[in-house]
Amino acid sequence: MQTINASGLSLCLGGQPRLQQLSLQLHSGELLALLGHNGAGKSTLIKLLLGLYQPDSGSLTVLGDKPGRQPLQVGYLPENVSFYPQMQLGELLQYFADLKGINRRRVKQLLVDFGLEHCARQALSVCSKGERQRLGLAQALLSQPALLLLDEPTVGLDPLASAFMYQTLQTLRSQGCSIVVCTHELALVEPVLDQLLILDHGRVAACGTLPALQQQAQLPWRIQLPAGRAWHTDPLLAPWLCEQQLLFPVSLLPQISQRLTQHWHCIDYRLQSPDLGQLFRHFLADTTSELTLAEAV
Repeated sequence: MQTINASGLSLCLGGQPRLQQLSLQLHSGELLALLGHNGAGKSTLIKLLLGLYQPDSGSLTVLGDKPGRQPLQVGYLPENVSFYPQMQLGELLQYFADLKGINRRRVKQLLVDFGLEHCARQALSVCSKGERQRLGLAQALLSQPALLLLDEPTVGLDPLASAFMYQTLQTLRSQGCSIVVCTHELALVEPVLDQLLILDHGRVAACGTLPALQQQAQLPWRIQLPAGRAWHTDPLLAPWLCEQQLLFPVSLLPQISQRLTQHWHCIDYRLQSPDLGQLFRHFLADTTSELTLAEAV
């Protein structure tokens, strides 16, 4: 099932273009990483998906309908969660459940699932950032939505809380929930994403799967070599040798792998493809930090 279908979306606010000719398709059970610098248009896109903004041109459907038509099927966690500080955590979750017409048994289930039973009677003002963020995600999941929109869900969280957040997202994805995560935490989202969308001043800088964008970018792959061997004497490897690493185009991977294993009998090398951080810098044309093949060799 297609949960998001956007074609040629454009939007201006205050006379300034916020999104320009954006197209995107997301299906059930897929996780989209929404990336870009501040002001790139990420939050604007989320507001379009929620039906809070209307595009100036182009078409957009969410769950096969106009955005905002199925509010209980879309969960949302904003970047800055604002709750009533004097209410108890469990009381607040029940309040949201009542607003959405959700049975309170669902509240008890989520308190258990998110490890919030111990603080359910605590006022929000004394709860930790991690507890409040778990509450925010729990309220977004009250109605068991088909689409979940998260704006910087791990900002300010410690590593354990961040790991819990992404473990939860993996579980939801396996259950068929589509997820859009707007984040600057590239290392956290990389292992779980199905697609990535990189925005730059409202324009699509890159969109697709990680392997497809790695192929498109043509950034060098790396092999970390074990020490103690005369790698520089090999005519195939020497042109790509940089200290104790090989930096080479992916087209040479079969030849280099064969050379290492059959000629050098080396199987303890470590292969690394271009990571999400490198792709992010490449597609945003950050020439001051981008590692190109020419620079690498």
